[in-house]
Amino acid sequence: MRLPAMAALGIAAYAVFLLASTPATFIAARASAAAPGQVELADTHGTLWSGSARARIRATGGDVLLDRIEWRFLPARLASGRIAFDITAAGRGLDVRSQVARGFAGWELRDVAARGDAATLTPLAPVIAAWRPEGNVVISSPAIEWNDSRARGDLRAEWNDAALSISEVRPLGSYRIDVHADGGPANVVVATLSGPLRVAARGTLMPPSVLRLSGDARGEAAAAAALEPLLNLIGPRRPDGARALEIRLN
Repeated sequence: MRLPAMAALGIAAYAVFLLASTPATFIAARASAAAPGQVELADTHGTLWSGSARARIRATGGDVLLDRIEWRFLPARLASGRIAFDITAAGRGLDVRSQVARGFAGWELRDVAARGDAATLTPLAPVIAAWRPEGNVVISSPAIEWNDSRARGDLRAEWNDAALSISEVRPLGSYRIDVHADGGPANVVVATLSGPLRVAARGTLMPPSVLRLSGDARGEAAAAAALEPLLNLIGPRRPDGARALEIRLN
């Protein structure tokens, strides 16, 4: 065996040894350092290669608690210049599975499959927290990557059997949000799948959190009159009877 090949084999073996022996507490320290004040891991077990912990994610609207988060290192992704892990996480009313990777250009998610109660996810969407949302949220993505200036990929979120504490109409309906990005700001489309509260909007999302949406909302069928108080909060009435919907988040 030639010397360069032996050296490469030795480096690879040493890297595997480090991954297999580095304690899970290293993950906790790195996660806290990467997102200071936002991510807190506790009760860590295992190694960098494979381990588990409990997690607290601090968001603008409060904390999201994960009773158990497990990770498994994916060495094959090193060939594409990414440090990647298979992640599974579960908490009260929340279940998440995904590949998470970090590369030279930014972050990447693959094979995202997440389900949760709208109430559990409210801290991540504080704009509607005061309205105490209810229902089931499903999030999926084959692949999406982003950094501070661009995003690429697709993500879909569905809110089924949606309800809000400020409306007596239950459920309001089911809704879908599609996000598509191709190197610049992501295009966002909001559509109604079913229900008396009809919402339609389009806009853009610039990582990490600049959102611009414009559209309209209206009530239909027998519930239209009962939806008027909620529609009054959404926006002014247009000549066609719909309410203007404008969202600007920075």
